[in-house]
Amino acid sequence: MQTSGASTALQWDLFEADLGEVGGATPLVTTQPVGVPGNDPAFQPVTFIPGAARTEDPVARSRRRIREILTQGYTPVVAYSSGKDSSALSSLVLDVAREMRLEGAPLAPIVVVHSNTGVEQPEITRLAADEMAKMKDYAQKHGFELIVRVGAPTLNASFPVRVIGGRGLPSFPDTRGDCSVDWKVAPNTRLLKQVFKEIGRRSDVRGSVVMTGVRQSESAARDIKIARRGEVAEGIWENDLGQLRASPILDWETDDVWTYLGLAAAGEYSSFSDFSEVMRIYRDAGGSSCVIVADMKMAQQSTGCGARTGCWSCTRVKSDRSMLQMIESDPARYGYMKPLSALRDFISNTQYDWSRRTFVGRTIDADGNIAIKADTYSPEMLKELLGYALTAQIESGVHIIGYRELVAIDARWSLYGFHPPFTALKMFFDIEDGLRMYPPTLERFPKTEVPNLGKLHVGTSWQDLGGPMMGLRDSVREMVGESCGLELKGLKNGDLVIDNESDDGIDVDEEGAADFIEFFGREFVEQQCRHDHPDWAAGYMTYLQYGTISIAKGKSFQVDETLRRTRWRQEHGLHGQQDLNELEKRVQASGEPFVATVATNAPRRRP
Repeated sequence: MQTSGASTALQWDLFEADLGEVGGATPLVTTQPVGVPGNDPAFQPVTFIPGAARTEDPVARSRRRIREILTQGYTPVVAYSSGKDSSALSSLVLDVAREMRLEGAPLAPIVVVHSNTGVEQPEITRLAADEMAKMKDYAQKHGFELIVRVGAPTLNASFPVRVIGGRGLPSFPDTRGDCSVDWKVAPNTRLLKQVFKEIGRRSDVRGSVVMTGVRQSESAARDIKIARRGEVAEGIWENDLGQLRASPILDWETDDVWTYLGLAAAGEYSSFSDFSEVMRIYRDAGGSSCVIVADMKMAQQSTGCGARTGCWSCTRVKSDRSMLQMIESDPARYGYMKPLSALRDFISNTQYDWSRRTFVGRTIDADGNIAIKADTYSPEMLKELLGYALTAQIESGVHIIGYRELVAIDARWSLYGFHPPFTALKMFFDIEDGLRMYPPTLERFPKTEVPNLGKLHVGTSWQDLGGPMMGLRDSVREMVGESCGLELKGLKNGDLVIDNESDDGIDVDEEGAADFIEFFGREFVEQQCRHDHPDWAAGYMTYLQYGTISIAKGKSFQVDETLRRTRWRQEHGLHGQQDLNELEKRVQASGEPFVATVATNAPRRRP
């Protein structure tokens, strides 16, 4: 997995508890744990008693470790993914809290954090929500404070806006796993910062200790990461950022986890759950009536980020065998996921279908050239994906695209001149009115070199074409600026633009998006959604005018330049879906060397 730095990598490691390969763990022999950073004279390091870890059974050993940390007044921040390891850890922590409350011992609040990518396999989404609800009921029943926080990707990083909005391609097996960073690492990092800040304000809490269900010897790669972090099973350790961590089940074996969950289900241990749903998903996704055998089978077919059951949209693997196994094992129960599986397969199989890519680069270099080569998805492919996704959403009942995502997609299509104004809204209304779109079933396209047609010389006249009103300006709004509160702001290059930046960086107002679509959407589609519209960027400007979208702080210059390029391209016929033969002719006529033509490697359709 590629990350943007050590901090990001360390945060991602926190949520690896249910990832990787299955293997027996060897007993961990550790040294004295690292103490708490800073100048806290009251801190008493948790002392490792030689031989204790070898004589205690796994459950007693982990309960002691958790209790020692809670006794010192720390709040445990439990990283919960709904997999077996984080389920076991959550149960242990909540049971220790129950016991301490029963004894009347002082107890800091317990925090559980969870990340929802927005495209999680729907059974996992439902499982996580149900299990966290059980945790809340358990805490309320036994009288201790439990705080549950759920993180999510930003709107622009979400699957609908990133992929269908045309920001970037999905993550494929031979490309960088940006989805792991955007959908897991970054949300978890933000979530932990919020929790640390929230807990840090409380006078009754000494500090926060993040607890994970990471286990040793699941894989060689995992052991290397554990060693590099200085992770220990006993007591508290620090990461490179000086943050406190604990790994109470680091030295558990896989059998220890399943034995504990089984005994908790049988009532041998007090627990917030009987874990029947956890076991069901492992069994059905692994294709075995024995949950342990199923777990081992799933370990051999884990997703691109290592998860047993990953995102339904995951294209980091060529085939999502866990979802297919669930659908085949019980069509009546899991058949609703077929539309999701079909969409995933279509995206995966067309990775090297270059006819579905856009060839006109978004930027113009200093010499006035636009790269003409296969890049992100073409406008027509984006339109197809939106239709397929909206249809899959209706037929599966699984949420994929809401009003915020729809407006964000529509605004981006307009901003970059992919489609006429409000094309995404038109597609939404067509699907709402009964249209259905299904992805074709295709064989996988063979891998070929990325087609590169060369460069198209366009000069730099786009920067000044149309005068000051060409970019982020709105003449109608500016005429009545004083009465509607509109202000202009100066950019570093001296240009004036309308000030639609938001201090909090909100891109699409949720309530505003719903109001716009429901009250004005069909009217704007009828009036402006046509290919001969003189300004394809008008849709973006309309959303700004109505306050439905706002520009992130400091991004006005970027938006102004993008609008200028988009309008210049429309004047020169370089907007929307482009004919590759015509592009080839224009490249040759511009004097730039022709490099290659598009390979015809289309496979046959499946019968």
